[in-house]
Amino acid sequence: MSTRAIAGAGALVLACAGVACFSDGGLHTGGPASTTTTSTTTTTGTTVELTTGEPTTTSASTTTGEPPPFCGDGQLDPGEQCDDGDDDDGDACRTDCQVASCGDGVVQRGVEECDDGPANHPSEPTACRPDCHKPACGDGALYIGPLGPPVIAASEPTAEQSDDVPRAIGVDAQGTFSVVWRVNALVDRLDVQTVAADGTLVGAPLDLADPPSQVLRDPVIAVSPVGDLALAWEINANNDDILVRGVVAGVAEPGMNALVAKNPIQQSPAIALDDAGRLTLAYVGAVLPNLSQVYVRRIANFDPASPPEFAISEHDVGVPGPPTVATWPDGAFVVAWGDPGGAIVYRRFTVDGVPGPVVASGLRTGGIALTGSANPWSGLAVTPDLRVVLGGIGDDGLVDLQTFDPADVPQSIVAVSEAPRMHAPFVDLGSDAWGNLAVAWAECGDADAPATEDCSALASDLRLRWFRADLTPHTPVTAVHSTMVGAPPAFGVAVAPSGITGVTYLAGDDVVVRVAGLACPAP
Repeated sequence: MSTRAIAGAGALVLACAGVACFSDGGLHTGGPASTTTTSTTTTTGTTVELTTGEPTTTSASTTTGEPPPFCGDGQLDPGEQCDDGDDDDGDACRTDCQVASCGDGVVQRGVEECDDGPANHPSEPTACRPDCHKPACGDGALYIGPLGPPVIAASEPTAEQSDDVPRAIGVDAQGTFSVVWRVNALVDRLDVQTVAADGTLVGAPLDLADPPSQVLRDPVIAVSPVGDLALAWEINANNDDILVRGVVAGVAEPGMNALVAKNPIQQSPAIALDDAGRLTLAYVGAVLPNLSQVYVRRIANFDPASPPEFAISEHDVGVPGPPTVATWPDGAFVVAWGDPGGAIVYRRFTVDGVPGPVVASGLRTGGIALTGSANPWSGLAVTPDLRVVLGGIGDDGLVDLQTFDPADVPQSIVAVSEAPRMHAPFVDLGSDAWGNLAVAWAECGDADAPATEDCSALASDLRLRWFRADLTPHTPVTAVHSTMVGAPPAFGVAVAPSGITGVTYLAGDDVVVRVAGLACPAP
């Protein structure tokens, strides 16, 4: 073959190698090509070698999938309550992709003032509240300031307050107090003094003894939220009558008088007023020498023609301790008294006066103040959540509190005083609108000293302490008044809906009032 022919054949081979010139016309019906062509070129000519072998394949791979989900990617993924795609922990979606809520420990901007998480508390003074607002007066906690200085409401050598029952003081919804005392004279007076919320006296005392009486003792007072007054007291030398007076809208208008005179002996009246102006009176009556009863009478709108009294307990042996009364705003009420057997007991009543069972507490009344005169009384308060709170002496010898739930199931007993005393004859309770309590009590003598019948030759003290609604002590014990020798004074305590507290007592010839105002936290 000529050199030109050889060159032409080489060119043809090269051309077919570029376009795959095969005998099937390029249709690849038999499968993929299995021949590899290699060419070598020299300067003098072209040599072509055709060889057969295995195909050579080259491949490359690239991964292009989505990244795994995460909190903050702006997508709501499993386990997430929200995902707003930012790292702002103060908005509605936290940075852990959980919806912001009060109590999570994170302050939600523009919604919450504070958030202490599990440390949110309804009454701790410095804690964030359970609704994530900062502490402030009116949030249900107790913001009481120190007890103010003694203010003399009257100086009367023959002034007396009730030594049979609380209470000698009442308060309206605005924190205005009314204090009552008896002036022993040829014709006795029943004076009432108004005291402002800041502890200052308002006007002069007014004599509300109507009709005048030569013998008047153990006056008690109740004040409704709108300022109506109710008074009750014993008249006649043998305690054989109880007189009740109602005064509408303050002491300047004429009032109602109602004489309760069913039994030979009636004593130890206690009263309360509810928001509707219903007056509830309780007292001890002796029908026969060996039969005494606790009575209740309800007087609606100060109407003397209201239904008569009815007995709520009966005792064949012994005389019951003086009753106390507390009401709820709707008119349901509770009466407590000392059973002759020793225990403090109580009964609930519906708005219509239907009684519940007699419930015995783990407390008792605490001795006597003066032989033949004073009768020891027990404390009673009710709370907005329908609990009953009693104050008396426990098995520990201390002044204690015991609560009962709405089903009258007894709860734990909480100590009020810090050391037992020989006698603690008087205990009085007051409650604010949220169930926070003020507890006042009188006590005398040393518990380790030889026993005496009364407090007449012993040192006596009147004390006060505040408790939160859960019965956590809010303050240490406050000393109100002390005497070196002699019975503790009769007294009374009252608490306004806001928590403002007033206490009254006798100190020598003086009728004294002390008021503790509010100490609201700084905003």
